Amino acid sequence: MSVGPGRYQEVAELYDRLAQHGAYGTLAPGNRGGRKGEYVASVFDAVLLPRIRAGGFRALLDFGCGTGIFARQAAAMVEELAGVDVSRNILAVAAQACAGLPNVRFLHTDGERLPFDGGAFDCIVAREVLCYVPDGPIEDTFAELYRVLRPGGRLFVIDQVSEAPYWQHYPGTPHQIKRAPGALADSARRAGFALTEHAVVRTPRFPFVYLAWWHLVPRRALPVLARLEVAWHRQRRRPTRRWWDDLFVFSKR
Repeated sequence: MSVGPGRYQEVAELYDRLAQHGAYGTLAPGNRGGRKGEYVASVFDAVLLPRIRAGGFRALLDFGCGTGIFARQAAAMVEELAGVDVSRNILAVAAQACAGLPNVRFLHTDGERLPFDGGAFDCIVAREVLCYVPDGPIEDTFAELYRVLRPGGRLFVIDQVSEAPYWQHYPGTPHQIKRAPGALADSARRAGFALTEHAVVRTPRFPFVYLAWWHLVPRRALPVLARLEVAWHRQRRRPTRRWWDDLFVFSKR
């Protein structure tokens, strides 16, 4: 399925440009693929990979797969993995990152109609992608994710959220909507999903991100710091007044 001019065209063009910054160019875009992006990816990995490993899933959909940095690791935990994205340039980076992995494939689509049969997957991951879906289509997007997920399957969402109207439509990120956590969960419920887990996983000014950004710690320390940040938020659950990243785990009834 191809993507023509439409509501996601500007997002596709943005990520086509970010592809030049390599594997970590889409996380913390202003860092241009630097160490900050690697740290953010490590936080998401610390949240998602243990759940994928423990889930015993067979087929995984990486919805908004980006540069393939998650798919490359998750592929070893499932029998088959499909990644979809709106940007052709980003998918080229993903294909290179996952070269030689026979159980991984990538497809170009905007996600409004996924090119898969109903119940094709028992696990779906969406990392910071639903914030790019406008308010109207978000209901249809959840309905489509519900369609391609098997009964009893899991949808793992990590998304930027906020309770403040200014940050929900922040001028510095005009393509994003940082929805209130409750609003995002309600949209999923209307599609038929049941919320089984909800947690804060990252805040934008947590001190560890600066240690990574300014190269004050070696690269090998990033996964350790990421796990510590996730554990810190799990115990305290104190998001900022600006925006933060939440984990939502939904199941298909």
